[in-house]
Amino acid sequence: MSDAPRVTPRQATCAFFFLNGAAVGSWAAHVPFAKQRLDVSTSTLGVCLLALAAGALIAMPIAGQLLNRRSSSGMVRIGGLVEPLLLMLPLLAPSPLTLALALLLLGLANGLLDISMNAHGGAIERRYARPIMSSLHAAWSLGGLGGAGLAAVGNAVGVDPRLQMVAIGLALLALGLAAGPWLGTVTAQTTSGSSDGLVLPSRRALLLGGLAVALMLAEGAMIDWSALYLHHNLALSASVAAAGYAAFAAGMALGRLTGDALNKALGAAQLLRGGSAVGAVVLGGLLVIGQPVVALPALALLGFGIANGVPLLFSAAGRLPGIAPAPALATVSTVGYGGLLLGPPLIGFLASATSLPDALGLCAVLLAIVALTASRIAGSALRTAVSEVAHPTGVVAAS
Repeated sequence: MSDAPRVTPRQATCAFFFLNGAAVGSWAAHVPFAKQRLDVSTSTLGVCLLALAAGALIAMPIAGQLLNRRSSSGMVRIGGLVEPLLLMLPLLAPSPLTLALALLLLGLANGLLDISMNAHGGAIERRYARPIMSSLHAAWSLGGLGGAGLAAVGNAVGVDPRLQMVAIGLALLALGLAAGPWLGTVTAQTTSGSSDGLVLPSRRALLLGGLAVALMLAEGAMIDWSALYLHHNLALSASVAAAGYAAFAAGMALGRLTGDALNKALGAAQLLRGGSAVGAVVLGGLLVIGQPVVALPALALLGFGIANGVPLLFSAAGRLPGIAPAPALATVSTVGYGGLLLGPPLIGFLASATSLPDALGLCAVLLAIVALTASRIAGSALRTAVSEVAHPTGVVAAS
């Protein structure tokens, strides 16, 4: 119809997932440049990355509480404007201290947008008669692929990484401004199960968060250390090393684009368990073989294997009984992002004590633990989430 909106709320939310992923992918591809430019050790870089983690972990629980009272669409718009502006700062930092400060601010913006967009996506998912969270996260992975891919091209043709980040930041800012008005009126804010006081995390949410830790630690390790592993340990060029995270993000994007269909075909618990097992075997094999020729395909397959774990856990968190969706999601996200954001600095410290391949081996072990324990810990929660999406009460069709 002529007066129909040009962009649906689902598409607008996908745009913000893409924005967030592109910001993360752009930073990930330029970590080696930041290390070389400031001439810092691996452990010092790990401390700077810890500031990024601290900012996100501070922002996430606060965002979860705010979302219990305020419009998720409004908070998504705020996060989508602030993060692109702060993305420009880290590569301009003149010292390790200012790099840590810039990453702290970027982490705050990342945490705010991440919780807000996932909560808003969950609210939209409840308007559908089918799961859509994996497709939203596919947009995040496509953003990561785009950000890292642009960095690889820019490095190959000799564009200054600082100029690259400014250009990407401005482009993402324009995307946020364009998509913001189309987020719709649906919101994660709820009156049932909420209160004016602090909403404490539930035991079931914490257990889901524990599984998310292992999955997101592996993802965080690929974001911050895959380029260094390919460049320093496998002696690949800077442009090929930057493409390493792009390969990983491409695998995740493909896994998430097919994730909703795989969910229906296999079941959520089986998809979580099987994908984690694939990730453990592939990453462990890459580290043992240690040959450049298998690196990019292995990273792509690793991304495909673990792609749907986090969307499945987030979808389950939004439907836990007895707790409002936004605080439950904030609990799972905050605990899980402890792996995504605190994991890379941990990998850096372990690498300094042993070697980077040995440190990355921790991720393979944790993925194996998820594969062995997922059904016992999360099986009932995942089955409940899928049942509620497949047979919702009072569904309003959305396009």
